[in-house]
Amino acid sequence: MGNVYTFIGFCALEPNLYLNCKNRMVYWKSWSFNVKFSLIAFFTTAVLSLISMGALGALLYYPVSFLFGSNPNLMDWGGDWVWPSVIMVGMLWSFGFVFGAVAWYYIQKITQSKALLIAAYLLILWLWAALLWCWMIKVNLDQMSQVH
Repeated sequence: MGNVYTFIGFCALEPNLYLNCKNRMVYWKSWSFNVKFSLIAFFTTAVLSLISMGALGALLYYPVSFLFGSNPNLMDWGGDWVWPSVIMVGMLWSFGFVFGAVAWYYIQKITQSKALLIAAYLLILWLWAALLWCWMIKVNLDQMSQVH
């Protein structure tokens, strides 16, 4: 059957590895809530964007759509580029949580205002969605104009 162990069983059977497992938990516990939240949100949104087949990417278009007023609505787009683009935007948007955590870390050194920190975090998530959609539209602008 080989050396097949569960993670807990493997840590219990190997003394040196047990210390590594224990140290990893201590390391995780030493992180701030913001870092833990951002890492969990990063992995969750990346996976959910793929599983939802682009629903997250499509939802992200609407808060930033006013920036692209001259372009057709998302529902008017057509072609082979639309679905992969929507999925890609949703998956890449998950990196916004990492950027938000980094910004939180540095802004927290300047101010302790939770309202300002949360506003900056949300602004970074919104700006990242806007940048991703701006890039996606710019890359596929020629295909958008062929549809209409």
